[in-house]
Amino acid sequence: MNLKRRIVLFVLLVLIPATVSAQVRYNWCTVQIDSRFDSGTDRTIAIIIEKYSPLVAPLQEIIGYSEAEYEKARPESGLSNFAVDIIRETAEKACGQHVDVGLTNFGGIRTSLPKGAVRVYDIFSIFPFENHIVIFDIRGSDLLKFFKQMAVRPEALSNVSLAARGGEIVSLQIGGQPLDINRTYKMATIDFLMDGGDGVSFTKCAMNKIETGILIRDAIVDYIRQMNAEGKVLRLVKDGRVIINE
Repeated sequence: MNLKRRIVLFVLLVLIPATVSAQVRYNWCTVQIDSRFDSGTDRTIAIIIEKYSPLVAPLQEIIGYSEAEYEKARPESGLSNFAVDIIRETAEKACGQHVDVGLTNFGGIRTSLPKGAVRVYDIFSIFPFENHIVIFDIRGSDLLKFFKQMAVRPEALSNVSLAARGGEIVSLQIGGQPLDINRTYKMATIDFLMDGGDGVSFTKCAMNKIETGILIRDAIVDYIRQMNAEGKVLRLVKDGRVIINE
């Protein structure tokens, strides 16, 4: 899809929600967005493009390159591993301490990462929600309860090795060590999960909560930019960190 068509779609996405709540009468017709929009002869469309181009242009910035197309998949995937590892690493930089566990949800990963040039637009499409990174301390006993839930329906995990069979944990390690129920761990996730999204909630057991104010997509955009500056191409892999058998 070229820039002009993206601008038209962007405008529609911005303007339509603003009118939904108002009780208004309107007439409508079907407008086919095809090659006619590429000619630039329609003055109305030209005005819209001129107005919104400054907003859309930054989304077209190429920030890196991907070796292949990567999709999300349970119990783990290259794309989900990449995202949750960045969350944990970003959290460590934000708090200046080691973070033991990273977590994000598969539901927040909305589409695939394309092969070839990766634009800011692509990362916004993959992570469209306003999810911020949060950090907190959690007792090992409470963390074990969480992992029992993950043995049934796993989400994306970082610095964790989890194997389960029939909904029961077979093996579990954090940072290469067995989970200690008497220890306190530091965890990073997103505010959506922190507050009970996707059936996950830490509101009753989280201690020393830190709101970083950092959006997932901003952290990932910055990470890919840095990779590109170092001449690195995105190669996302599964590493067997989560194995679920029925």
